[in-house]
Amino acid sequence: MELNSYIEVQQKQTLSAGQVQALNILAFTNQELEDFMVNEYLENPILERSDQKENEIMTSMEKFSDSQAIYGDQHPGSPEEEEPYRRELSAREGNRLKENLLGQLNWKDYSKEQWKIMSYLVDCLDEKGFFTHDLEELSAASGYKKEELDRCLMVLRELEPAGIFSSGLVECLLKQLEARDVKDETLCRILKDYLPQLFSGQIGVISRSLGISTVQVKEYIHFIGSLNPRPIMDMWTEVASCVVPDIIVSRPGGSWRVEINDQWIGEYKYSDYYIHMMKEAKDPELTAYFKERLERARFVMNCVEQRRKTIVRVMEAILRRQEDYFEQKDLLEPMGLEDIAGDLGIHVSTVSRAVKGKYVQYKRTEPVKSLFTSSLSKEGEGQGISPEKIKERIRAMIAAEGKKPLSDQKLAHGLAEEGIPVSRRAVAKYRIQMNIPDSRQRGMGV
Repeated sequence: MELNSYIEVQQKQTLSAGQVQALNILAFTNQELEDFMVNEYLENPILERSDQKENEIMTSMEKFSDSQAIYGDQHPGSPEEEEPYRRELSAREGNRLKENLLGQLNWKDYSKEQWKIMSYLVDCLDEKGFFTHDLEELSAASGYKKEELDRCLMVLRELEPAGIFSSGLVECLLKQLEARDVKDETLCRILKDYLPQLFSGQIGVISRSLGISTVQVKEYIHFIGSLNPRPIMDMWTEVASCVVPDIIVSRPGGSWRVEINDQWIGEYKYSDYYIHMMKEAKDPELTAYFKERLERARFVMNCVEQRRKTIVRVMEAILRRQEDYFEQKDLLEPMGLEDIAGDLGIHVSTVSRAVKGKYVQYKRTEPVKSLFTSSLSKEGEGQGISPEKIKERIRAMIAAEGKKPLSDQKLAHGLAEEGIPVSRRAVAKYRIQMNIPDSRQRGMGV
């Protein structure tokens, strides 16, 4: 066998790691982008949030400005003193709370007396789901023995959601760590000793006192923000599932306006403190580290801004082609990803990433991807007409067919007379997609 060597010239296009990252950021939905930015913020000391955003993380647990409320030191006394508050709760809500809590227990495991006590203790919860009463005073006011109250309270404190019946915020959050099997001594110490400083944004104080970096403190803040400071709210509130639009379209004064629903992104900025430290640092390694972190922060922020511009341009191009649809004057026109790419002079894959997983809101909220519909390109299949328009004509013809239902063949013939050449098989496919019975079933009144 003869072996020959030769030189071949090939032209290849490869993407750098930065280009791949930029394309990934373009494909993010707003929620995915926010999660990405939070991770970048936690890992990069150069990137920081505005005070407003930082406070939102720390006070997502609620604004406990009163130190006594934080540590649960107040004991109001008897439940009768709480009567004005309890009167504000409807009987329906009170019953639902008891059903949710006591329904987690097996009725066979407790006596009738214990069930009465536990029902009574549920009524003693405050608006956050905390139990702040002194059992001695409660026993005197209710007539129940302190030992029984204590025994029943221990049972109730093991119920879901974790933290219910806690004496205050600290115990509530520590119970949630226990439920998640989180064993972190530093985190527990922050909750026990530095919660007031955390609420007031004194990250530096916590960092210096515990001997950890500000990045670690940020990570702890973010995690604490995922805990629930009001366990009772999980039981009062029924969360409705809804879609948050990524793109908001409006038409003030007759002109289309496209906005990205990401106002939060403007709350990220570069840390003046660390930039100054970088300039003053005499350690070459430290200087190199800060420069690398600054370049990363700039790259990410540039990618986010480019993402915004690209999505806006793509949506504006879609509006130009589908204006009648958005104004609910007509159905979707045939439009593919390649059409928008051609309009904007960009690659089809860029358009695909820009619309991936995104929702647009104008009069209604719908996936951007659903605005793309290919025209039928096969010969005899209604070239240049979107499937939606063909379905609409089939639906209208069937609605006006009278006593004698039209077969799929006659429907195809009627469409051809209107200049829409569609095969009988295609008519049958569209009819089935619209859940419309065939002519025989329609004649039988099905």
